Amino acid sequence: MAPHYFIIRWSGMGDIVMSLPALAFLREKQPDCRITYLTDVPFMAIPLMSGLVDHVAPLDRRGFAKPGRISGALGGAVSIVSQLRKDKPDIAFDLQGFGETAVLAWLSGAPIRVGRIKKSGPRKWIYTQNIDADWGTDHRSAFFVKAAAQGLGLPAPVHFDRPRLEIPGLTPVEGLVCLNMGASTESRRWSEENFIALGKSLSQKGYAIRLLLGPQETHILDAAKAAAEEFGWEIAMPESMEDLAKACGEASLMVSNDTGPGHLAAALGVSVITIYSTGDPDNVGPLAPRTAWFRDREDINRIAPGGVELACLNFLE
Repeated sequence: MAPHYFIIRWSGMGDIVMSLPALAFLREKQPDCRITYLTDVPFMAIPLMSGLVDHVAPLDRRGFAKPGRISGALGGAVSIVSQLRKDKPDIAFDLQGFGETAVLAWLSGAPIRVGRIKKSGPRKWIYTQNIDADWGTDHRSAFFVKAAAQGLGLPAPVHFDRPRLEIPGLTPVEGLVCLNMGASTESRRWSEENFIALGKSLSQKGYAIRLLLGPQETHILDAAKAAAEEFGWEIAMPESMEDLAKACGEASLMVSNDTGPGHLAAALGVSVITIYSTGDPDNVGPLAPRTAWFRDREDINRIAPGGVELACLNFLE
């Protein structure tokens, strides 16, 4: 019977993208395997776009913290566990490493459960196999591939293919530069003034500019709208993961803060330049066909737009 693998990674858009090489490794070693991927509802399109999974189990993770949604979230979790108990996965890979996901790995009924034990006594009982890799220094994709290899009892490959996503009918726009202005925290966000200065210089050289904002970036929307109106740029505020991936994948180049859309663009074959504050590109950098990065650990806004522009032109010309 074909082996059934249960993957858990429910948060972090970029981390979900970076888990895809681990799925590709499982497919390579067991071409007939079945893969079920548990993730948060907003991210369920990512494993589906990879073409590597047979089923996505969407969990309304944020619903557990909202009184109006908690009953639905609990019901969804019970339904997922019930189906897993029927399907009987052979191995559960907890790529998240939370206490809740450890419990889900155990509830799945998988006889082999792979995860990060860390210094947790209960996890020594829940997991049958600790992930022998370094979360803080290994590239995240390498960490996930090592977890997959250890679950199969195989050596991890030194080299592996980058994450890949496919969007049928996607047509890249030559010369389009996508500027991803958002970030999960202010300390990791290159300012809108810097992005606008970069966009102005590139548009003066004939490149089309798309400003990418998420639903939480309303505080910079007025500045983005003013710049777009003045310079004839486009603003994209996608409402679905599919639309976000399309907005990223159409570009020739993405300039992004250290956040998920940069990884989406990379997986769609777009060159990516990432602006970092505390993040480590060797640990969490997008695996793009061509990539560059800038970092200032103390103040991300000391990174000058002029230097970033030169890197952009190196990729575009």
